[in-house]
Amino acid sequence: MAGEINGTAIVLNNTTGAIVGQGDFTHTFGGTPIEIGNKSYGDAVTYMDGELSGKQHVFSGEFTYNNDTQFRKVRADALSGTQDTYTLTFVGSGSATNEAFTGSFVPTGLSDSIPQGAKVATTISFNSSGTVTHTAAAD
Repeated sequence: MAGEINGTAIVLNNTTGAIVGQGDFTHTFGGTPIEIGNKSYGDAVTYMDGELSGKQHVFSGEFTYNNDTQFRKVRADALSGTQDTYTLTFVGSGSATNEAFTGSFVPTGLSDSIPQGAKVATTISFNSSGTVTHTAAAD
């Protein structure tokens, strides 16, 4: 398949730089279609074309627990509910350019996995607050 992206090649930045210790990530976009149905449409549900309400991006992922400045800031922000500007970038491979999402996000849902004798992992979600700018990938 041409133009595929290596699933491990993502970078998450906040205003102070790249956050160290990144592992697997998920990006979810949600929005609710706006219903405009009325009796003239009969029993069919009808939605506005090209419109969604309640748009939100959520990044969630795992970090290897560490003492890096940006990682510690994200943990502190998650505990206090502090927003920051974050950019999630899918790094292109070969001739493909990057795809990125940038906006104000609040880290939340901090969870530490502490297995005996193995690496400590921290999972955090980043929920958008306001408009998110999307920079599309190009070949």
